[in-house]
Amino acid sequence: MGHKGDTVDLRVGAIAARQLPKLGRWEVDFLWRAEKLVVEADTWIYHRGSVGFETDHARDLDLRQRGYAVLRFTDRQLETEPGRVAADVPRRCPGVRLSFGRLTLSPLPSTRSEISQRRGRRFAAAILTALAALVLAAPAGAAPIADEAAVVYDPHAVAVVDLTLSAGAIAALEAVPSEYVKGTFAMATTSGGPAGEETTLTPTPHPVEVRLKGSGSFRPITGKAAFKLKFKKVDAFLGLRKMTLNNMVQDESMAHEALTYATFGWLDAPASRAGYAYVRLNGEDIGLYADLETLDDIALEKRFGTFEDPPQHLYEGESGDDVVEGAVDAFSVGEGDEEERADLEALIEAVDGGAEAAFSERVAAVTDLGEMTRMWALEHYIAHWDGYAGHADAGLRPNNYYLFSDSTGRFQMLPWGTDQTWDLNLEIPHRIVSFDSEGGLMFNECLADEDCFHLYWEALDEVTDAVEAMEAGAFLTATAAMLAPWQVKEREDGRGEATEAKVTAAVSETAAFIANRPAEARQWLAENEPPPEEEEPGEEPEEKTVVDPPPQPILAPVPITPDPILRVGRVARKQRALVVHLGFAEAGEARLRATMRLGGRPVTACSASATIAARGRQAITCPLAPRALERLANGAIRLRLRAVFTSAAGNRAVVERSIRLAAL
Repeated sequence: MGHKGDTVDLRVGAIAARQLPKLGRWEVDFLWRAEKLVVEADTWIYHRGSVGFETDHARDLDLRQRGYAVLRFTDRQLETEPGRVAADVPRRCPGVRLSFGRLTLSPLPSTRSEISQRRGRRFAAAILTALAALVLAAPAGAAPIADEAAVVYDPHAVAVVDLTLSAGAIAALEAVPSEYVKGTFAMATTSGGPAGEETTLTPTPHPVEVRLKGSGSFRPITGKAAFKLKFKKVDAFLGLRKMTLNNMVQDESMAHEALTYATFGWLDAPASRAGYAYVRLNGEDIGLYADLETLDDIALEKRFGTFEDPPQHLYEGESGDDVVEGAVDAFSVGEGDEEERADLEALIEAVDGGAEAAFSERVAAVTDLGEMTRMWALEHYIAHWDGYAGHADAGLRPNNYYLFSDSTGRFQMLPWGTDQTWDLNLEIPHRIVSFDSEGGLMFNECLADEDCFHLYWEALDEVTDAVEAMEAGAFLTATAAMLAPWQVKEREDGRGEATEAKVTAAVSETAAFIANRPAEARQWLAENEPPPEEEEPGEEPEEKTVVDPPPQPILAPVPITPDPILRVGRVARKQRALVVHLGFAEAGEARLRATMRLGGRPVTACSASATIAARGRQAITCPLAPRALERLANGAIRLRLRAVFTSAAGNRAVVERSIRLAAL
């Protein structure tokens, strides 16, 4: 992952030696998420042939439909025409500049190129002589970034926040810390550490309301207090109405929250964003804070597109709040109607209403179980003992989570309170988190349900790969180096509690956790792999029925899923691709992914997506990956096919099938 001041090596051999970022299911060469830009450096050896051709175009279409600009340059162009390449980028994507040579970069702090290594690949093309630095600039006339608050939540920079409170306001916070008082707020970005230049984001101070926050992390206003900030609509700061400043006193590494939310972002899993801020109160240094995106209607609209009140809600779960009978009124309402809670009542009835059906069947209409299992897998991977799926004191479990309902009453779950993560807590038994330790009721029910457990197992497998791909260890190292001078300033001028020795030890412990966790996760995955799905007699035809071309059915018609918005029909192989026939009840987006076992682990055999314009049937072609074709050349293979459909109304259906492909 590139940082400000870095030089990005665009030599083809160097790209091959890195791990590439992922955008959904696609690996891309260079990615700027905030700027919606993808740059691909293509070589003939890996992009020739029908499979490479189809895969490239399928990827580009999918990314364009997600709103990304996709720019492709050949290795020859990068080597012989760097000037034309550099000039082409800003014309195609205003605000992004590409220049060749070694530069010290000064982009907007929100921009980062994400670069890593594609495993097992070695480009054979000639090595380019140029080193390129890819930067986001803000030239005159450039299109504005849609989310102007993105600069606030940049984990690779430290901003400065100035709060001004009257003596009366401070006295009020001393007396009643949870009540808001009036003050003013200013914020600036910084460059070069505490002694660097500050660039204001608030030409004039903003009126703000301030209160203190925290439980175990609570500190009085005379100490390193944690803050909740609230702006009136007319005084919104970069579109924000609320902000959260965590004092990180329970995380001496000061990296856990930024690392956690960056991991959720890497997986495109819904969660807050996190940055850093150095806070001053009435001109006096307090110290270094985690600047967390508050989950409110503004943040929810950025993630999910709309927030309608009514009927939608954001419920906060804490200190034992769970979806059990009689608990409807126990939840705090963060957003939505305080009185009308029909969506939560329906969820509780499905989870704990005494129905005899399997858990996954009971909750299918009221939860996005695929996203929930990803959230639980991430919580367990980072050892979030104080969350929903973690393991804490029974009387306080679960804690620190949000339930978000869409306009149809279907729920997703979002994390919170992640400062005490990335640590095995071996010295505190009730904080030890294994991958299947007891958590909230829905997670416990999921472990006991065959279909839900399979989703959780697959989610944990995906999370394990993703954390390695995002290079969490490198993220930690870069974050610790960036924060070090600010931590010195906090200790010397502010109200810091962590000594240098404690910070160093905490960072080392987090680094050890990151290094060891993949092996621990894969051991659990290997020991708990779900058995292969049994197929009904007659589901597999004789191999002679596969004729290429024209396509012939590989399977008898697959039973229609109970969810009426998605139906999976005939699956066939045509040349070097799967052709999957699907039925849709309405318009939306469809995604396909087939996996096969390789080296004891599932790997992608094909993936594809399509936009569904209207109700009806559609065949989607899913090009087989080279490794799948290699396996087919040696014999039949078994695939796990997963179809996901998200309707234009936000409804989601998932259907999985086990299929067998005859040898080529």
